[in-house]
Amino acid sequence: MAAALDLLGGLLMIAGAGFALLAGVGVHRFDDPYARMHAAAKSPTLGLILAAVGAVMRIRTGVALGTMSLVVVLQLLTSPVATHIAARAMHLRSDVRLDGPDDLARDGG
Repeated sequence: MAAALDLLGGLLMIAGAGFALLAGVGVHRFDDPYARMHAAAKSPTLGLILAAVGAVMRIRTGVALGTMSLVVVLQLLTSPVATHIAARAMHLRSDVRLDGPDDLARDGG
């Protein structure tokens, strides 16, 4: 049972590192600032969650579970808020071509 948990934990940590790598590639390759922001917010969050779950499976202590749970909760609370604030500030300060109507400008920004 311990060997299976170690293997699964290692695979989850590798998958988490892969998502973090994909986020870096996305930030480098995407042209649109909003697409870059999406790549910088979504993939690392999923990667961190996978790596944290993998670490808990490998360590298997209550302290590790508590610490990684706190890390995941704080990441889930801060990443979307920070991305939203950055996107709103970028939208208000720059001229980015939009595909549809500008609802933020219509509502008074």
